[in-house]
Amino acid sequence: MKTLFKSRKEAVIVVVALAAHLALLSTQIPKVSSTPLLRNWAMEFVLPFLRGAVGSVSSMTGLWEDYVRLRVDKEEHERLKSQVQDYRQTILVYEEEVRRLKRLEVLDLVKVALNRPSVAANVIGGDGRMGYSSRVVDKGSNSGISRDSPVINAEGVVGRVVHVSSNSAVVQLISDMDSGVGILLETSRATGVLRGSGQQTATIHYVPLTEKASPGERVITSGLDQIYPKGLLVGNVLSATSGRTGSQQLTVAIAARMKKLEEVLILKKESTG
Repeated sequence: MKTLFKSRKEAVIVVVALAAHLALLSTQIPKVSSTPLLRNWAMEFVLPFLRGAVGSVSSMTGLWEDYVRLRVDKEEHERLKSQVQDYRQTILVYEEEVRRLKRLEVLDLVKVALNRPSVAANVIGGDGRMGYSSRVVDKGSNSGISRDSPVINAEGVVGRVVHVSSNSAVVQLISDMDSGVGILLETSRATGVLRGSGQQTATIHYVPLTEKASPGERVITSGLDQIYPKGLLVGNVLSATSGRTGSQQLTVAIAARMKKLEEVLILKKESTG
C-alpha cells in the first residue's frame, strides 16, 4: 500500500491544517445566529450609501416643513395685516364721528345763544371750481327754510340762502364776489358794506376816512341789510387803505373757513307780522 504522503513533513502540514480548520469550525458553532461574514461585509459596504440616502430624505423633509411653515407664517401675516387695516379704518370712522358730534354740539350752543328758530344742515355739494361762491345743503322748504335765510357756523357768518327746494337749498357765500353784507366795526362802531373777493378775504367799502380801523379789530353784522341779524361775527380787519371817494377800504379775513364747511346753522326768517 502506497503511502499518502511522500514525507513526514507533508503529513505534519496536513495534520496541522486539519486541526486549525476544526478549531475554526468550533469557534463558529456558538454563533450560528450571528450575521454571516459575507453579509457583514456587504452591509458595511452599503452602510455609507444608506446613510446618505436617509440624510437626503431627512433634508428634503426638513425643507418641505420649512416651506410649509413659511407659507403658513406668510398667510397669517397677511391676515393680521388686513385685520390691522380694518381696525385703522374703523378708528378713523369713529374719530370722524367724534369730530362731527363736537361740531354739532358747538352749533347747538350757538343755537341756544341766539335764541332764534334755526335748522342744522349738512353741506352736501358745491362747485369745486367756484369754491368761494356757493354750497348746497340738505335742508329746504320742508324744514322751514326760505330765500334770504342767513347761514352761519360756529366760526361766523357763512352766507344766505338764494335758492330753495323741498329738501335742499343753495347758499351764496359771503366770499362770493356778488355778495353783500352790512357790517359794523366792533370798536369804532363805523358801518360799511362787505363785498366778497372770491377768496378767504373780503373788502369793506364806504367807511369814512375819519374812522380809525385797527388791524385785528372784529367785524360783525350791523343788521342794516335786513338779512343778517346784528352782532354775528364776520371776520377781522387786516389792513386799511384810502379810497378815491373820500372813504377808506378795509381788507378783512373772513372768520368762517369757506372751503372747510361741513355743518351749518340756517336761521329761519323772522315774521314781520
